[in-house]
Amino acid sequence: MKNLLPKRSENTHKGSYGRVVIIAGSRGMTGAPYLASKSALRAGTGLVYCLIPEILEYIMSIKLTEVIIKPIFDRSTGHFVKESIDSILDEIENVDAIALGPGMGVGGERVELVSKIIEKSNVPMVIDADGINCISKYPEMLNHKKSPVILTPHSGEIARLLKKDIKEIESNRKYYSQYISEKYDVFVVLKGHNTIVTSSQGELYINNTGNPGMATAGSGDVLTGIIASLLGQNLSPFDAAKLGVYLHGLSGDIAKDQRGEFGIIATDILEAIPYAILKMKS
Repeated sequence: MKNLLPKRSENTHKGSYGRVVIIAGSRGMTGAPYLASKSALRAGTGLVYCLIPEILEYIMSIKLTEVIIKPIFDRSTGHFVKESIDSILDEIENVDAIALGPGMGVGGERVELVSKIIEKSNVPMVIDADGINCISKYPEMLNHKKSPVILTPHSGEIARLLKKDIKEIESNRKYYSQYISEKYDVFVVLKGHNTIVTSSQGELYINNTGNPGMATAGSGDVLTGIIASLLGQNLSPFDAAKLGVYLHGLSGDIAKDQRGEFGIIATDILEAIPYAILKMKS
C-alpha cells in the first residue's frame, strides 16, 4: 500500500494533484457532500469542486471553506432535476475524477441524471449510495459508460441492484462482487467487515483494516471522497479502490485508538486521514 501512494515533487501546484468533482446532496442531506468533499482534500486532492442543488448553496458555503461550491439549478426542489443535467455536464468537462451519488436521493429525474453522467463522462468516477440506488432502477445504463466506474455498495445496495435477498448477498459476498464486476465491466467495492474489491479482470482484494466503530452514518461518504481523490491523483481504478479502502480502515483504526469504538463518528475518520497517510509512509 505504501508503494501505491502518489509521489510528490518540489516543483508542483494544486493542479498537479487532481481536480475532483463531487456531485451530491439534497435538502436535509448536506452532510454527505461535506464529508466526501473534505475527505478528498484530506487524501491529497489539489482542487475539489462540490456540485450541489442551488438551494443548498449558502449552507454548503459555510460548511466548506476550502472547497469550491458550484450551485446547480434545481427548480427550488432541493434536489437535482432534469434541467440540472446540462450544467453538470459542463462542469465535469475538464476534471480528473468524479464522485457521484452521496445524499443525492432517488427519483426519476435523478435516475436520468446519473445515466447521462455515466454516458457522457470522459474521466473515471466512483458511484456511491443514491447513485447506486438510481442505477438499480436501470442497470443497463452501465453498458453505455465511456470511462472506468467504481461502485461502492453495501450489501443492501447490491441486493437492490440484483433484485436478490440481502441474506443471499451476505452469504456469498465474494461471488456477487465479482459477478457485478464481470456483468457490467466495473470495479466493485463491497463494503463491510473485510471489504472486498473486485475487477472484471478477476482481480480480488480483501481488506484487513477497520473496526466495528466505523459502522456510523457518513462513513461511506468519507470512503467515496478518498477513492475519488486517489483517482484524481492518477491511480488506476483498482489501485485507487484498494488503497482507498485500506486508508479508510486505517483512519478508522486511528480514530478508535483516540476515542474508542462506541464514540467514532464519520468526521473522526475524516480527520484521521492525514495521520493514516503518515503512518503508511513511516
